[in-house]
Amino acid sequence: MPLYRTSGYHRRTKRTEIEMAHPKCSAHMMNSRFFLIPKTISVGRRIRLALVAISLFLVLTGCRGLTKRPFAKNITTSPSQSVVRVNVTSQGYNFRRPWQQRTPITRVGIGVIIEGPHVLVTADALANHRYIEFEKVDNGEKSEAELEVVDYEANLALLRPIDSQYLENMMPVKLETGSVQGNDLAVWQVKPNGMVTPAMGAITSIELTRFPYRNFFLAYRLNSSLQYRLNHFTLPVIRNGKLAGLLMRYNAKEQTIDVISAPVIKHFLEDASDGTYQGFPLPDMHLVFAEDPQLRRYVGISRKTGGVYVDRVLSGSAAEKAGIQQGDIIMEVAGYALDSRGNYDHPTYGKISLLHLIRCEFHVGESIVYKIFRAGEEFTLQVNLDHRSSKDYIVPPYIIDTAPRYYILGGLVLQELSTSYLREYGKKWLANGPIYLLYYQVNQHTFEKEGRKKIVFLSSVLPTSYTIGYDRLANLVVTRINNKNIEKLEDVVEALKAPTDTYHKIEFEQRPKVIYIDPLELPKINTQIKKRYQLPALMNLNPS
Repeated sequence: MPLYRTSGYHRRTKRTEIEMAHPKCSAHMMNSRFFLIPKTISVGRRIRLALVAISLFLVLTGCRGLTKRPFAKNITTSPSQSVVRVNVTSQGYNFRRPWQQRTPITRVGIGVIIEGPHVLVTADALANHRYIEFEKVDNGEKSEAELEVVDYEANLALLRPIDSQYLENMMPVKLETGSVQGNDLAVWQVKPNGMVTPAMGAITSIELTRFPYRNFFLAYRLNSSLQYRLNHFTLPVIRNGKLAGLLMRYNAKEQTIDVISAPVIKHFLEDASDGTYQGFPLPDMHLVFAEDPQLRRYVGISRKTGGVYVDRVLSGSAAEKAGIQQGDIIMEVAGYALDSRGNYDHPTYGKISLLHLIRCEFHVGESIVYKIFRAGEEFTLQVNLDHRSSKDYIVPPYIIDTAPRYYILGGLVLQELSTSYLREYGKKWLANGPIYLLYYQVNQHTFEKEGRKKIVFLSSVLPTSYTIGYDRLANLVVTRINNKNIEKLEDVVEALKAPTDTYHKIEFEQRPKVIYIDPLELPKINTQIKKRYQLPALMNLNPS
């Protein structure tokens, strides 16, 4: 089909049609003098051919602005003065071989500067840190930093530079606690060149969600995407120029972001402000929904009455000291009525869990009033709120920033049980861990009532000429040594001072039940073990 040069009328007509179809490219089309359009073709086919030509034109020229980008425009002014890169080198421990450290790793995050000045980050990447460094995003100036306050349960940490002048002329960010569902938040990502690129996302829900070590706190959930190359272990989340939270978790597959909420951060900063950090209060109870009609009839409350059922009260807890008992129905807390699912009406967030009220609206040492229903009567109890650190549990939920405790006895590696040890069995440790040890971890509240302090167990046996036949033993709970009860590693040291019938007698809950070691041979065994396995020491009894 012959092609001819178009007339001025054809050029003007086609230019108008193209501008209507793609107005953003009109400037490019105005610079083109000719359109090759068949002379004898219909108007409809002319339009289709013109659109094909436009598509080719866009590919060749790279015309921009037709595709909506997922990120807002770059911010190049004040944000770079309100954040710093945080470079952390950490080195954890191998709890299966407690004398060994893992390979050091380095992680990078974006910390936000707050009043003080301090730098606020999430705590998970600071675990077992060896070196912390600040780096300004605009000019690369660096300074060694140190940890001020950390809460691994709430996943928050405060840092400060060694050089007190380092953060001068920087711009602290104030806290924004008024964010509600539907608000747009900006996740500040920082490019290698120091430019801040915010990813925008709307709050789709505000509710308690999972934090580290099976804790639950209030979090915002956003629907947005993050550029993988800009991901860091922590990122500030901003609303109207103020700090609304810190990024905690990003699900690239579902395009969701979990943000540590401002109320949690506010509680953390208030607690840390006086230099004595106490942590978030704990309810110290296991509560059960009271929706079952039979349960409600059993305890004697009406179908329309709210309240939650107390299934268990932790031994020695503030709740137990206040007089709360198993079988009670908690009707109100601090003047807020509870529904049968343990929710109360928050003035900003609506229905939300009682756990937020106890943990974030009050501080350790404060008292709140519980309204209790028991045996057909209602009365009030005053509870003095308290926090329980990890080391106070029979099976600590985590051991961080300190080496695991252990004692090697003739090749028998004895340890105190912790969840950190059980996590060595992988993400599915609750299913794949040693069943005897999991029993103690899950039911430790029962052993607390019995006065148990720790669970000492045989984690492994180092193969030597003196441990032939024992080398495959592992994960056995130690009950007694030389007829003395063992409740912590210090008890092992005391029990070994008095052998039974010239031999050390070690007893276990599981088979083989009893092992004997000749104390006269121990010096030879210990020398062989230290030389063969290059151990720095045969014990670590430093306080955890």
